[in-house]
Amino acid sequence: MSTRIGLNFRRVPDVELLHRGIFHIRLLCRVQFQTLTDNLLVRSAIVDTGAPLCLIPSDLWEQVRTQQFEATRIGGLMMQKDCAIPGRVGILSMTLLDPADHQKRLTVRAFLAQTTEVPLILGFQDCLEKATVHLSFPRNEAWLEFA
Repeated sequence: MSTRIGLNFRRVPDVELLHRGIFHIRLLCRVQFQTLTDNLLVRSAIVDTGAPLCLIPSDLWEQVRTQQFEATRIGGLMMQKDCAIPGRVGILSMTLLDPADHQKRLTVRAFLAQTTEVPLILGFQDCLEKATVHLSFPRNEAWLEFA
């Protein structure tokens, strides 16, 4: 039996290009983390099929149980070293949630950013690679399906 996790779209206007009708469309998933004190944190994450790993901001990963490895830097579109974000590679667990109360628990290798200035991102390794991504913006439908 498969597990379907519903996703949501969010349109964010591009302030500089709003006069041209340009919006950033984000595909979002609710994600739950269990803290070191057994509290639950629920955050909205960007589903990013171009991200090699999940990206976790410091204010989040510092509150959950992680296994941490070497320090490194991660970049995005700009591959210049001075644009890269410092952090560590690590492993943590999280639960994907949807509005119909479906859940999928995952343990993922992730990039643990040393800053809060990054969004929570669901990337490919150990996360999106385990699901089929269904997406139809015109019908306002999107979900991840885990076999």
